Amino acid sequence: MASQWKRRVGTVCRKVRAASFDACPNGQAHLSDRAGCAATPACTMASSYHPAVCIMNTPSSPPDLPDSVERLAASVVGIATRRHGSSGVLWRNGVVVGNASALWRASSVSLVLPDGEQVQGELRGIDGGTDLACVTFASGAMPVAERAAAAAPRVGDFVFAVGRKPSGLTQASFGHVGAAAGEWRTWRGGRVDRLIQLDGGLYPGFEGAPVADASGQVLGIASPSFSRHHGVVLPVATVDRVLEQLLAHGRVQQGYLGIAAQPVRATLDGSAVDGLLVSSLASDGPAARAGLQVGDVIVKVGGEPVASLHELRELLQVGSQVRVLVSRGGQGHELSLEVVERPRSHCH
Repeated sequence: MASQWKRRVGTVCRKVRAASFDACPNGQAHLSDRAGCAATPACTMASSYHPAVCIMNTPSSPPDLPDSVERLAASVVGIATRRHGSSGVLWRNGVVVGNASALWRASSVSLVLPDGEQVQGELRGIDGGTDLACVTFASGAMPVAERAAAAAPRVGDFVFAVGRKPSGLTQASFGHVGAAAGEWRTWRGGRVDRLIQLDGGLYPGFEGAPVADASGQVLGIASPSFSRHHGVVLPVATVDRVLEQLLAHGRVQQGYLGIAAQPVRATLDGSAVDGLLVSSLASDGPAARAGLQVGDVIVKVGGEPVASLHELRELLQVGSQVRVLVSRGGQGHELSLEVVERPRSHCH
């Protein structure tokens, strides 16, 4: 999965027996015989005849791993654009999920199916905040990937990714979870429900590839966009949430008030409170129209306390009308604001 993974687990055999690989007619690689390598850790890397297959045999890799790879590969497509090739996975009937960074500004999208057939897809939406994109096409009898929606991966868990080259060849890569934690936000502002960081970066072509646990259940979608040295897995819950908006709107709608703000400690009716100090206002924004002023401290939105920009973003639902409690000169004032969709060049 990662160039770093090579150094740790990808000890390359000098001699690879041809019997270790059986290429099927549709271009998938059947990973069948792992016994021919004396390297430690035992790993068989294909020669130039099979450049896309690496089999890792460690105590943490299950004996039925080749079957899990083949099963997941049946739901994986190659995504070819004018820029380069990446991977995607059939998330719903007729809906492929991949990386936004691989499909950004793509005028046309060509999908390479598991049987080698090449079809045209329609780019339905992208979200740079989470690096997710969706493409629709006529998927026919192609199976939807099995997902582990409630999984909570731990550091050290074995995982693998399956991609597809533009030629149709299946490729797989293996490693472990390098870091795991709760909800976080990307540097682009996207909300991700769980941190699943791999123990290395991603090989070329694995952008958008599904990452699965040892049983072959998909944990999420691989992305190289949020760390220079490690791949990140966008979990199932995040993909499901973002996909709904991409299919409905072509983008993820984000609420906008037209303010710039920063956390402060303020006074409200004689009591100390945490809030957000309004440092500037967009003249044509919802906040300015509602009467919010520079110097006001936002204390509550919709009855919920807001002590950080993260908390504020979570409360801004596009199209809603919210009551905002502010401290102005230490005195409480309540305003009603309409939340609109954030313009691309603005923040909050």
